[in-house]
Amino acid sequence: MAEVVLSGVGKLFGEQLVVRNVDLRIADGEFVVLVGPSGCGKTTTLRMIAGLEEISEGELRIGGKRMNEVHPKDRDIAMVFQSYALYPHMSVRDNISFGLRMRGMKKAEIESRVAEAADILGLSELLERKPKELSGGQRQRVAMGRAIVRKPKVFLFDEPLSNLDAKLRVQMRAEIAKLHKRLSTTIVYVTHDQVEAMTLAERIVVMDRGVVQQVGTPLEVFTHPRNRFVAGFIGSPAMNFIPCELGEGPSLSGQGFRLRLPEVHRAAVQGRAGKVELGIRPTHMRVASEKAAGASDLLPAQIEVREPMGTETYVYLSFAGQMLCVREEAGFAAPVGAKVELELDLMAAHLFDGQSGEVIF
Repeated sequence: MAEVVLSGVGKLFGEQLVVRNVDLRIADGEFVVLVGPSGCGKTTTLRMIAGLEEISEGELRIGGKRMNEVHPKDRDIAMVFQSYALYPHMSVRDNISFGLRMRGMKKAEIESRVAEAADILGLSELLERKPKELSGGQRQRVAMGRAIVRKPKVFLFDEPLSNLDAKLRVQMRAEIAKLHKRLSTTIVYVTHDQVEAMTLAERIVVMDRGVVQQVGTPLEVFTHPRNRFVAGFIGSPAMNFIPCELGEGPSLSGQGFRLRLPEVHRAAVQGRAGKVELGIRPTHMRVASEKAAGASDLLPAQIEVREPMGTETYVYLSFAGQMLCVREEAGFAAPVGAKVELELDLMAAHLFDGQSGEVIF
């Protein structure tokens, strides 16, 4: 096990800086997930840790040792890729043990490590099968077994579940979480799926356009986003954003509405005015009851789509030229096309600067 420290790490492709000034300390035994949209730099950052991409600037240390010039095979890391990269002509046993045999390890030690990894991953009954005889989830477990037997200081996972169907992804998330708990090894995991990030990580690193936007526990990043990008990326369904003007009162006004801010937010907006965006999650909005209809602090909207999810219903409504999502109970029955009004829990809302996107509260 080892601490991984990135200090001012950046990556140039030609003259373009695609990863900028990454400062990140990953504790010994910690599970950290790099998450963000395609092209945000998360995989490039992982490949720099692995030694598969040269570090253009800054420093990488693993276990206190500078790694910038160290060859990948000497970094004591193991990587699991999106592609299983299994040898089709070899058995599961031989695929898992291949790297150990190439290193000249003694046969007894190889057999012991393979048996241990197979037990951890539920592969003991499959060791003599070929990859073509396995399901997608089983193949991914074989790829993980090949990494486990090396007993590295750091595991690196590059979108390992993206080739699996939805049910298998849920199952494999649970297996990876159990694997980390059992091995207590440092894991750096890359995904574009924020649900994966939220369910697996001890800490999340949110990236966009090569820059780390926020680092924190899943709950911290979800409840206290640093800016509009983080707020919109983390959470499913995504946060709703309503452009408005911040004015006296203090209040928020826009097309067909005016909302008075709660007292708790007054200090945060003191001395501010102008364009802002109100951010509010679907769970903090609801269709107003008939008793509340007509109140001054409601938003007029029209139901466009209903998505029954079994235990809840997501309702998509048009409002001022945009679409909002609201979470309702399973029995929500208002028809598509109905004109309704929306109640907002402003105590749970966020406000973002209209230009910089930085959070105000």
